[in-house]
Amino acid sequence: MNEEIDFEWLSQHIHKKYPDIKMFSADATKFCFEERVNINCFYCKNYDVNWKCLTCIPKINYQNMMCEYEYGAFIKLELPFKKENFPEIRAKSTNDLHKILLYMEKILWEHNRPMAISFIGGSCKLCKNGCGPERCNQPYSTRIPFEATGVNVIKTMEEQTGVKITFPPKDKLERIGLILW
Repeated sequence: MNEEIDFEWLSQHIHKKYPDIKMFSADATKFCFEERVNINCFYCKNYDVNWKCLTCIPKINYQNMMCEYEYGAFIKLELPFKKENFPEIRAKSTNDLHKILLYMEKILWEHNRPMAISFIGGSCKLCKNGCGPERCNQPYSTRIPFEATGVNVIKTMEEQTGVKITFPPKDKLERIGLILW
């Protein structure tokens, strides 16, 4: 018989290694999918450059795909910054969240949840010198940005958790990722 791997189980397991992250239960059937989110990708400097952004990700119905999962969790990471170090904190926050989500996938895989998948917050920044010219340099580690799926992450977070994310960030950078299993 399979062990029950619900939100509480995962939260307790993950907080042992990452006590500072915040986790919120996520209901994929209530995600706010909006076309206007995708048009914002068009204005990003990584548009059609980053291998995991909108133009390069699989053309599937992400709304349907996400609803196939029984459990979901939003992962919120906060890092303080000053004006002088914002660019480095921006990259660090993305990569830290990315590392946490990959760890969560590994834990779920080890507990017979091989279909677990995560979505990062912001564009992939694993490669310091940018994406490979012909293909992704790290295809097993990179993940699709949550917003590239068409989810209005800000609206979804507020509606499902009460967490309000405002722009521009003032003194802390908040990254939101998603894991589904």
